[in-house]
Amino acid sequence: MLVSSRPVLALILTPALLAGCASIPRSSTPLAEIAALDCDRLAEEQALAERTRDAASRARRGAWKAVLPIAVGVRYASAGSALSDAQRRLQLIGARRSAQQCAPAAGEAGIVDLGAEV
Repeated sequence: MLVSSRPVLALILTPALLAGCASIPRSSTPLAEIAALDCDRLAEEQALAERTRDAASRARRGAWKAVLPIAVGVRYASAGSALSDAQRRLQLIGARRSAQQCAPAAGEAGIVDLGAEV
């Protein structure tokens, strides 16, 4: 009797592919709702977007560490998507905080983001 290797392969690949996505925190607030947030919520969203950006950058740099070649591509693409989303959120949040004249977030003064990956 010949047994198909597809279920076994799926059981092996699925956790490896999902591991690349699981460690990047993401906000559940839709981008369209950022314009309606007050200064306190904007500061929270900014902190989460910065954590997302940092985690995505680390995941992207570490994508090559995956054992399976397909997992490398999935982890890199997932991290790139999260990084792009975080940068878009930070731009929208920054514009909204500026429009509302919110006070700088804790630790925000003096930080310069050069946008370069190491």
